[in-house]
Amino acid sequence: MNTKTLLFGVIIALVTAVMAAGLTVVGTHLLRSDEGAGVLTQWFSSSEPQSVEFVEVKNLVITLKGSSSAERYLLLELNLTTSSPENTRKSEEMIPAIRGATVSLLSDMNYSAVRALSVNELHNKLKAAYDARFSSLNMNVPFDDVIISKMVFQ
Repeated sequence: MNTKTLLFGVIIALVTAVMAAGLTVVGTHLLRSDEGAGVLTQWFSSSEPQSVEFVEVKNLVITLKGSSSAERYLLLELNLTTSSPENTRKSEEMIPAIRGATVSLLSDMNYSAVRALSVNELHNKLKAAYDARFSSLNMNVPFDDVIISKMVFQ
């Protein structure tokens, strides 16, 4: 190895170190300032605003199996979130399938089992039931999420 190669390697290492230090200082300054965080998020976010639309599924009354011969009831109200008017329309058209999947899922369960579910667990079970129902209909699920807006046990 001659001196020319060694000198070239040292210069490349110095330039790389200076650039890394400069980028670190600039990045730290941007992240600490309020305006800088906005600039960084603008670089990495979409300029098109996201719209969220809701489809309301009201008054789902489900008969649950009680521990004795007495019947128990669950009243659910759901909101389905969609990201486009087309998906909102499709979701509204599929409300009967959504109601059917909800009733099928919960009517086979005992009151105490449904009562013991957390809202998050019920949310996950509903999403899985809707995925299965739409899959059986050879359709994509037209909504993004399910929000449980009311849950009343009787």
